[in-house]
Amino acid sequence: MGKQSREASESGGRISFRLFGFSFWQAWWVLAMCSDIILPGRSMSATLFNPFFCITILTTASYLLVVVLSRRFGPFSSRKVFYVLAGGLATVGSLGLSSFTLVSYPGDFFPLFIACAAVFSAGNALLLIMWGELWSTLATGRVGRYLYASYAFAFVLYFAVIALPHAVASFTTCLFPIVSTVILRLSQREPKRSPSQVDFEVESFSPLKIAVAVVSLGAVHGFVQRYLNVSGTVPDTTIQSSLVIAGAAILLLVVYMVVVQPAAEPFALYKPILPSFAIGLILLAILPSEYAFVGNGLMLLAIYSVDMLVMLVSTDIAFRTRKPVALCFGLALFGMRLGTTIASASVYALTISSTLTADTSFIAYSVCAMIVVAVGSLVFTQVDLMKLYRPQPMEHTGEGVAANCKRISEACGLTPRESEVLGLLAAGRSGPYISGELCIAESTVKHHISSIYRKIGVYDRQSLMDVVLQGIAGKGAL
Repeated sequence: MGKQSREASESGGRISFRLFGFSFWQAWWVLAMCSDIILPGRSMSATLFNPFFCITILTTASYLLVVVLSRRFGPFSSRKVFYVLAGGLATVGSLGLSSFTLVSYPGDFFPLFIACAAVFSAGNALLLIMWGELWSTLATGRVGRYLYASYAFAFVLYFAVIALPHAVASFTTCLFPIVSTVILRLSQREPKRSPSQVDFEVESFSPLKIAVAVVSLGAVHGFVQRYLNVSGTVPDTTIQSSLVIAGAAILLLVVYMVVVQPAAEPFALYKPILPSFAIGLILLAILPSEYAFVGNGLMLLAIYSVDMLVMLVSTDIAFRTRKPVALCFGLALFGMRLGTTIASASVYALTISSTLTADTSFIAYSVCAMIVVAVGSLVFTQVDLMKLYRPQPMEHTGEGVAANCKRISEACGLTPRESEVLGLLAAGRSGPYISGELCIAESTVKHHISSIYRKIGVYDRQSLMDVVLQGIAGKGAL
């Protein structure tokens, strides 16, 4: 770690504005999917194979393709050629798709549209997974805060772009993948955590439960968004107003996380998901259509929180198990988009058969709410999330705690100050005590604790103590 990074870490960390480059990817994606700037043919949205559904299918397939390619070429962010591919494919695909928005969408051009959409989707999948590879390696314990702040800034970019004339907005949006890719490349200079050095078995890991959860939540989101798009029962401004609600809520969550500074960020990301989903669906069911944006805004907040949680947890699992990030993160993304694709198709089938109408939408929203509650309370709860980070109790080593702390500090690349904090934590000292003992602010202590957790691969005090007492060096150290 360089001198500047060490000094930043000792002082409680600096804000890295390079990490906000992820905002340009998010803004680009929202502009493409929630406006007429990139994708043409909103007038065809009532048909099954409309531009938006085609993009959904191709994006789902692209995530799976990147997962397959990662076995041979990953990690993608270690090779310059993939930065060119990610930014180039996303930009070229965007330019091709946006050209259709300048004219009516004739069916004769459908093969050309599919070609552009495939390039667009491949660039999107590669760029997003490369950002995931970066998040996995960052040494800072503030990854969750950076993700929330990046999403908040993405909404600022979104509303700034849609205020521009259509041609200018379209060209600007097409440049966003290049900007995001360049910043991603520069972000490789950020302080990195070492490959997982502490080997421990977690209490519980059920890929099936995780798969059911991500597919189900992706399906609920896809169902609601597609129904609002094709039902014809809500005002045209519903999506834009929904994004205002979601953006404002995410900004409040950014403030909350900055003020509270949670050491266990995955749990902080999990908390708003179930309430936002459930309340949003209830409001969609009971409010008049002109107020549907309130419920949908909470739905968007929930799914964006799911996106961030999936990114953080899947990359943490990849770090701790020494699996490719593209494999863990890519499969999670594939599961979510698969749910969205299936749900979108079901909307068209139910609408065409007149099973899903304005009169029966209350039942549909209620069923979606029950699915969300079942997922959050039975399939994958916060306790299940905690188990992904909690070591399985094992026999302790005969070495002393101090020796184990020194061994872990060296193996995991802790800074001298973080090593001091680790020693005091292992001695059972509280945050305020550590603050007074080391003559540093309590907020700085929180920063060091979250960074220690992240570098070791745990997210609570008990798990940290289990690792310290076991003193187990991982395969990387051996």
